[in-house]
Amino acid sequence: MTSYSTTSTGNTIVDGPLSEDTYGRSILPASAYTDPQEFAREQRMIFSAEWVWAGYTHWVGNEGNVHPVEVAGKPLLIVRDGEGNVNVFHNSCRHRGMVVTQEPIEVTQRIQCAYHCWSYNLDGSLAAAPYFNRERRGAPSPESRRKLGLLPVPSAVWAGMVFVNLSADPTPFADVIAPLAERWSHIDFDRLHLAQERTFDLEVNWKLAVENFLDFYHLPFVHPQVGPVAASLDVDDVVIDSQVIVGGCYPRGAVGKAKKSEDALPFIGDVPAGKVDSQDIFCVFPNALVFLEADWFQVIALSPAAADRTVEHMAVFVDSDAAAPRFEESVKSLCDVLFHVNEQDIPFLYKLQAGRSSDGANHTTLLPSWDQITAMFQTAVAARMGYQS
Repeated sequence: MTSYSTTSTGNTIVDGPLSEDTYGRSILPASAYTDPQEFAREQRMIFSAEWVWAGYTHWVGNEGNVHPVEVAGKPLLIVRDGEGNVNVFHNSCRHRGMVVTQEPIEVTQRIQCAYHCWSYNLDGSLAAAPYFNRERRGAPSPESRRKLGLLPVPSAVWAGMVFVNLSADPTPFADVIAPLAERWSHIDFDRLHLAQERTFDLEVNWKLAVENFLDFYHLPFVHPQVGPVAASLDVDDVVIDSQVIVGGCYPRGAVGKAKKSEDALPFIGDVPAGKVDSQDIFCVFPNALVFLEADWFQVIALSPAAADRTVEHMAVFVDSDAAAPRFEESVKSLCDVLFHVNEQDIPFLYKLQAGRSSDGANHTTLLPSWDQITAMFQTAVAARMGYQS
């Protein structure tokens, strides 16, 4: 059971792994942010072993949409089939292993590999393989078709996102996400409408992006528009699962923010009065950073590309009714605010990355009063990587 302490402002902070005894003792070595070999190990120990964000469902919004992605260095295909289901396959033709496509495509019924024109149905099954037995009208037998389809990847769809698990025997995703889904049961994620999406190619380790997202201490200094230090103090630590889902909540909303009104954007679901103004901010380990209010939902998804390079896929969603013309300016203003906050963080992320090359980076200090949630994220990484504290 997670225990908490109450601060002078009435907020709660988790009684986590930090104390004065941990001053100057980093949970993760600096090499975890800089070393290509450590990055390669992460790809195996974390991104090949966990449920990880792989893409957005709107990338394959229509039947026949095929979107290639890469997870843990493995090429994958996200596909929308004829039944409206989103499936994920290894992006490797079953003949010679060539990637089937490296660009998003839209097909009518079949996905075709260009090398020998083997084609696959949208459910991954082998559809055709010309001259399979050297005969002009030769075709694979039914048994061969069953055996030679695209190899499926365990996948799940939740809140407009696609998650995959490359491990041999994954825990059901529904079990992993259940506690957060229950916390957000008042939100109707089927009503999500993409307001705006941007991609940021950053020369920074993915973990620094996560840690920055979970850091409320920096808000008044880096994002002064969000309010004074009171904006950082009025946050509750929230631990849903110390190894998977951690973050925080503004129980009363952001400091200085106008209360919701009838003129505001429509809510995404039947939001109870007690949650109208609150804001939830969570990391779904390892690479999905989610931010929920009653009337909008933000995702910053991280695709690690190297020890010092991460691609951020940031998307802002509103309720489908907010797509009406009368909300256009409000939605644009919301997106401008959220993307501006992200852009403010980028130069600081670069400086954090540069600092990891210093000998002093192995002696950083996470504060018990501010950084217990960050420490939990780092501890989750350390446990999977076998780092000794």
